[in-house]
Amino acid sequence: MRNIKANFWVVLIAIFGSMLYVHTHDFGYSGDDGIYSHFNRVTKEGLDNWQELFEYGSMNFIQINPVNSSIYRPLTLLTFGLENELAGGFSAPIGHRVNIVLYALVLMVIGWLLVRLVQIRNLPIWLALMILLLYAVHPIHSEVVASVKSRDTLLCSLFAFSAILIWVNSGPKPKVFQQIIVAVFFFLSLISKEESIPLMALVAAISYFFFQKSLKDSIFSVAPFLIPVVTYMGIRAVVLDEAITIYNSMINSILYGTTPGELLATNFYIYIQYIKLLFFPHPLSWDYSFSQFTVQSFANPLVWFSVLFFGGLLFVAYKGFKTRNLFSFGIIFYIATFSIFANLSRALIIGSNLGERFQFIPSLAFCFLICYGLFKLSDRFSTFKKPLFIGVVLLPIVLAFSWKTVDRAKVWESNLTLSASGVKTSPKSWRTHMFYGDELRQRGSNVLRSYPDSAKMYFAEAVKELDKGYEIIAGKVGVSQFLGSLAESYLGLGDSTKAISILERSTIENPNSSFAFIKLGYVELARKNVPRAEEWFIKGLKAPNPDYFGLYKALGTLYDRENENLRAIAAFKKALEYSDDREVKRALGFLYFQEGDEKTAKTYFPEDEDIDMDEVRFIKDLKLANLAFKKENYQESVVLYASILDRFEEYGGSEKYPKFYGAYGESLIETGDTIQSKNYLLKAYDLNPIEPVICMNLGVISFFHDKDYNEAARYFKESIDAGIGDLYSAWVNLGSSQIVAGKEADAVESFEKALEIKPTVLAVKNLYLLNKNLGNQEQAKYYLSLLQPSTVTQ
Repeated sequence: MRNIKANFWVVLIAIFGSMLYVHTHDFGYSGDDGIYSHFNRVTKEGLDNWQELFEYGSMNFIQINPVNSSIYRPLTLLTFGLENELAGGFSAPIGHRVNIVLYALVLMVIGWLLVRLVQIRNLPIWLALMILLLYAVHPIHSEVVASVKSRDTLLCSLFAFSAILIWVNSGPKPKVFQQIIVAVFFFLSLISKEESIPLMALVAAISYFFFQKSLKDSIFSVAPFLIPVVTYMGIRAVVLDEAITIYNSMINSILYGTTPGELLATNFYIYIQYIKLLFFPHPLSWDYSFSQFTVQSFANPLVWFSVLFFGGLLFVAYKGFKTRNLFSFGIIFYIATFSIFANLSRALIIGSNLGERFQFIPSLAFCFLICYGLFKLSDRFSTFKKPLFIGVVLLPIVLAFSWKTVDRAKVWESNLTLSASGVKTSPKSWRTHMFYGDELRQRGSNVLRSYPDSAKMYFAEAVKELDKGYEIIAGKVGVSQFLGSLAESYLGLGDSTKAISILERSTIENPNSSFAFIKLGYVELARKNVPRAEEWFIKGLKAPNPDYFGLYKALGTLYDRENENLRAIAAFKKALEYSDDREVKRALGFLYFQEGDEKTAKTYFPEDEDIDMDEVRFIKDLKLANLAFKKENYQESVVLYASILDRFEEYGGSEKYPKFYGAYGESLIETGDTIQSKNYLLKAYDLNPIEPVICMNLGVISFFHDKDYNEAARYFKESIDAGIGDLYSAWVNLGSSQIVAGKEADAVESFEKALEIKPTVLAVKNLYLLNKNLGNQEQAKYYLSLLQPSTVTQ
């Protein structure tokens, strides 16, 4: 009856602890979730190639920098593949719900284990429940439960503590079949995540402190757990390659490159930070990179405090060991389970300064020590008051921890919320600023077409954050992977010159990444510098470890735009050698159709796609019209655009071809059809009000045709804000509009801007006349003096 009641409370606490995360049930992916799910080559295929998960290291399947070393967690990845298979695709909410359930199960198993242990030592069951409650609500677990990727920690803990629970319930002398079950469960924990290895020390400690075995017998009792560990390590040795050094730098851990004294001092500094977070879990952060933490020396008093603190813990553990004091047990439990993350030697540096997830198991030892300490402290009170005393002390802590857990879990809703929280909780970390900047850049790109003003705000903030990240790292180590994000942000702001400069720097600092080569090519293509674009794509193919698919696809796109069909076909076919891409196949289908080979064209169009050959003809005609426009054959482009106008909406309209109206309108204005031109330019403007050429053309029409000078000035100003290439002409046009509109003071400012760009007679003459009319005699004399042939250009 007593056990039934205890089990009821264990389940109730487990449900309560897991419900603190119930609001995460519909969150998206964030942090490193993608490397186990939608960015994972095997798991995103469901169970089609599940056996590969056991044949290679778990980092071998990620899309960015895959390596067959470091970690081996096939069972965790298998659960993601299974989830994908059963759900018909990855779904972040499903992943979060799985984590909530797993956390509840982990709490139940730990609760039952605690109940059994206190029973063995004749301690009250409510003590076990107090420990479980404090553990269940501790905010330091929020990263593990709220991050889908941390399913590995939950699975590892579930199987490991289940193995220990089965072993404890088997008694001091478990039978062979019980030991086999224990070994199987512990092996499952290891292939979920290797951090359960130190729990062998917990098993030995339970034997010694609870089963009262001798030290020698306690060590031998670990056998059912040691066998799967040896098996697991053997498999790792066969499967994994030698660890590479790509991450062995300050960007991941400040311990790399330290002297022995600095290594020791910095470790002790980090250890005490973990203890601080256990007692006072605020602020919590997903990242603690340089320079949130920096290399320490023994000149820091906090380092000495940490030395004394942990020295005191070891002394207490030693003093209580012979008497089997449970304080000694709790300390050994904590130190043993934390040891795997303690960076004890250079060979064991884990590549992270501090991680809250690393305290998921050690924090159980912390909760044990706190509650057992309160239990011993309550000895001064009568027996019946002990639970009440501990409850009164723990209640405000449990409430505060519960609130903090709920609040902290909110930041894992998305990458944007997570990275935004990082710059607040770890403002000195280079990584938090870089990741937040990249998320802002992505958000800007997503809203660019619909909300251009908002997009610019995102891009501007992205540049600020990315620059801050580079300022923190300050050349100490390369993080050139973020140069692409910085360049994209400048492109979003319309500063292609700055973007190109950054991308060129990236090709030097990070030649293994093809992104910069591809992006530079597309930027030059947008600037109509086709030879330069082609040069960048070819340079990318010659760089180390090129992205052959992306580069050949880019070359195919370039040749396609230039109507060099045969070269485009050759490039796209090369791209297909590296990836069976649907988009490339469609492009080949259209190209072969344009070459008159409809039979071959149909073999490239996707089989599950019903191709409308009339649409293919429309696209062919549109391409010819765009090509004529590009070559400035405006009479021809007007005829071709007009011929497909009646089919335009049928085959996607402006949503699919957003530049159609702008090109048609510009062609019309070039052929003198101003009225028709304005109609189509206004349609283009409604679709994208930040397209500088459209704004400029509308300004010209308003000025010369409509005589609406205020509207003309507005359009010219918008073309400048949108990053018009010919800024000089834009400022001159704006100034001219302001003169005619009677805004001479504003016109002065506009012509001064034009003069800064290009010192011309036109700009100086206007400034002379404007200042003379405004009564600015000194300025007028100054500009009159500039009207010398050697001073300004015609």
